[in-house]
Amino acid sequence: PEEPFMVVANIPFRSTTSLLHRLLDDPTNTLQSAHLVVQKQVALKHARAGRTTLKTLNWSPWYEFSAGLHLPAEAFHPRPGVDACLMVAAKRGPPLVDPGHRHLFRALARRAFEGRGSCLGKVLRPTFTRTQLRRLASDNEFSLDSYPSALTVHQWTSIFHFMVTTIPRDRWPRVERF
Repeated sequence: PEEPFMVVANIPFRSTTSLLHRLLDDPTNTLQSAHLVVQKQVALKHARAGRTTLKTLNWSPWYEFSAGLHLPAEAFHPRPGVDACLMVAAKRGPPLVDPGHRHLFRALARRAFEGRGSCLGKVLRPTFTRTQLRRLASDNEFSLDSYPSALTVHQWTSIFHFMVTTIPRDRWPRVERF
């Protein structure tokens, strides 16, 4: 819709990932919030404050996730094999990254999560110098020995903003638009 809208739904668990992509991949859309009954583990994974996944990080600069009402499996008929939970994805105001930079932010995150090596000091090395990485780690209170999943969305957006304002474009990750 062209007008701001929200989604409230009890969705089939097998459709969760594809529906979240449809709703959240483009932060320029007019979605204000999605209130979805999903598998409990999915809600908790997206809503946790600490460790993140690449999928959650791809949406978190524009949407804030929370897990609410717990719904035990026995509350449903027919009964699913797992518990459910109300998950809310609410549009941030203001966003942590300009929506126009979403493809570049996601390319940086993908480079870190899928790059050679496992720790931040190695996977971010194609983009940043060792001195820059030490500065980023110090300023944002993380260890270069950490896994990419250990950082919060705020730490990731700080790394991204540093890259955009400091690093020459030829060192930026390649952007692929899907």
